[in-house]
Amino acid sequence: MRDPADGIREGVKRTSFGRPLSPTRLRILELLEVQTTPTTLAAITLSSGLHENTVRAHLEDLLRDGYLSRERAVAQGRGRPAWLWKAKVSLEPSPYAGLASALATVLHESSEHPVQDAVAAGRAWGKDLTLEQLGEPHSGSSEAGARSQMLQLLEEIGFAPEPDATNEHVVLTRCPLIEAASKHPEIVCGVHLGIIQGGFAEMGLDGSDSTLTPFSAPGQCALHLSARATDGTTE
Repeated sequence: MRDPADGIREGVKRTSFGRPLSPTRLRILELLEVQTTPTTLAAITLSSGLHENTVRAHLEDLLRDGYLSRERAVAQGRGRPAWLWKAKVSLEPSPYAGLASALATVLHESSEHPVQDAVAAGRAWGKDLTLEQLGEPHSGSSEAGARSQMLQLLEEIGFAPEPDATNEHVVLTRCPLIEAASKHPEIVCGVHLGIIQGGFAEMGLDGSDSTLTPFSAPGQCALHLSARATDGTTE
């Protein structure tokens, strides 16, 4: 079996037969490399936009090639527990991802208004993350500059944003919380939307018109970044 670290040292990840991983298989591997917890087939399928049988085949091949490990989930009721998949060599995890996953679970189980509370928690979190990123209290950013800064923040916490030329319309092709998002998408995405709104607020702009549409297309979410001057003026 090939040592997965070999592919990293070479700069190219390869199968056990020496061939480079296909783009689809590499995308599935990269998706698992940013997860903080082992992930079910159902969550990977939802996030990738591929057919379940296709995803299962790629996972089995990545397991054979030494890139993944798997374990059984805790049994719940009758039937064999599902496999949980995990990358053997993971990217450095964002501390945000684990905390956000735990927050989504707590809100789902205990909040009377989980989505509203998720957005509110995300706003406070977004202000802190933006302040940490900028290194000092910051306000008065231009709208274009704020969108660029927000894209950088989203990249740092584990997304793979693909913006259009204006940085307003963004496709998110990777999520560090696919297991939680597959179970509670409205809560997880509420936290993410709140982070965006809070981040823009920390920059002195109104981001309340920003929108996030989970799983808008197979394997991706749609984000519209709206950052307006609080006095109602535009760039």
